[in-house]
Amino acid sequence: MSELFRSQVEMFAEPKRGTVTQTIAPDQRGRVKAMGSYWPAEFYQANEQKHLPPDAPILIVGIRDITLLVIPVS
Repeated sequence: MSELFRSQVEMFAEPKRGTVTQTIAPDQRGRVKAMGSYWPAEFYQANEQKHLPPDAPILIVGIRDITLLVIPVS
């Protein structure tokens, strides 16, 4: 497979804060506002069982392609 089509994950040295704008669920991407823009987002941990509604705070730990990888704020 060409390198062009492989998903690359980049982990951030320090988590960034953001806010959910469209619900994120275990098997469903959502959207978040972070770093001054709106992004598609999904859980970093595939086994996460929470549903994050709009306005929920999140931490962004990485990015895959243009999708932010997030964890819930406890």
